[in-house]
Amino acid sequence: MTQAEFDLGRKIYFERCAGCHGVLRKGATGKALTPDITVGKGTDYLKVFIAYGSAAGMPNWLTSGEMSEKEVDLMARYIQQDPPTPPEFSMADMKNTWKILVAPKDRPTKKENNYNISNIFSTTLRDSGEVALIDGDTKKIINIVKTGYAVHISRMSASGRYLFVIGRDAKVNMIDLWMAKPDNVAEIRVGLEARSVDTSKYKGYEDKYAIAGSYWPPQYVIMDGDTLEPLKVVGTRGMTVDTQEYHPEPRVAAIVASHYKPEFLVNVKETGKTLLVDYSNVDALKTTEIGSARFLHDGGWDASKRYFFVAANNSNKVVAIDAKEGKLSGIIDVGKIPTRAAARTSCTRPMGRSGPRAIWATTAFR
Repeated sequence: MTQAEFDLGRKIYFERCAGCHGVLRKGATGKALTPDITVGKGTDYLKVFIAYGSAAGMPNWLTSGEMSEKEVDLMARYIQQDPPTPPEFSMADMKNTWKILVAPKDRPTKKENNYNISNIFSTTLRDSGEVALIDGDTKKIINIVKTGYAVHISRMSASGRYLFVIGRDAKVNMIDLWMAKPDNVAEIRVGLEARSVDTSKYKGYEDKYAIAGSYWPPQYVIMDGDTLEPLKVVGTRGMTVDTQEYHPEPRVAAIVASHYKPEFLVNVKETGKTLLVDYSNVDALKTTEIGSARFLHDGGWDASKRYFFVAANNSNKVVAIDAKEGKLSGIIDVGKIPTRAAARTSCTRPMGRSGPRAIWATTAFR
């Protein structure tokens, strides 16, 4: 491959493939794609597999229109090369991306619009790197806000005033819904690839802190809830819950904030652990580690917001964590590869792609 082809392949892989096969191509929900496996398959075989997908869940990239024949050929050759090791992303790197667009003192002291904030939808416009804020009462677009690439989740602050979104490129945006025209007030990039964000919800700590986890590097960061200033970075590399082997890429998947304690529940995907992170003293974090099943993915609260249900997708299980007691409540064997275990009261409602701008997911604020 030419250097230009390799660079394009790396970009496409990051945007389309890393979420299943891992940044290091060692496999996760999808199979490993390292050269010791792919070279023996050959370019023609790989092109067919990429183009038409498989019943096991591999997308049909060509026939779906997501990739051209040229891109399919490019990717078949790219995954036969040695995978490049992406750089780490430090506190200094985060601070270099951190921007306060509207300082807290300059934000509205009262709501400046007539929108019913409890009935606004944040709709992901995947490829354009935006979210559309839609008025649920009138069905009209309030604003289209610039965000990171392919926003994975939208989360409300405890107060109901701020919307936090995170893109797959690990960019976090903080949107003030009190503004006459809701828009960004702060932003930061916390890594190279990410999936989840939330704010503190426990009484007395409402919105004091925000947290975001990264797929790469495998770590999470606790931030100031008003400005997104990064305060504490914690790595998640470690041993798996089953075979007790070291894993170099245990990605941070779903994160939620407890309503019973000053804790964040942080899912570490490949090691199969949920971390209960006590944020009452950020300078001296206390963490309870709950081992359950590998490949912890997405999840959500039950109606009481005491039990956190998480899909361990490649283990074919759903895990229940008791946030009040701080313990594993149960592991349930389920059907093949559950992807989300959100309770019906959870806000996130995954939807299929629709429309010319590739709308992926809509979140209703309650």
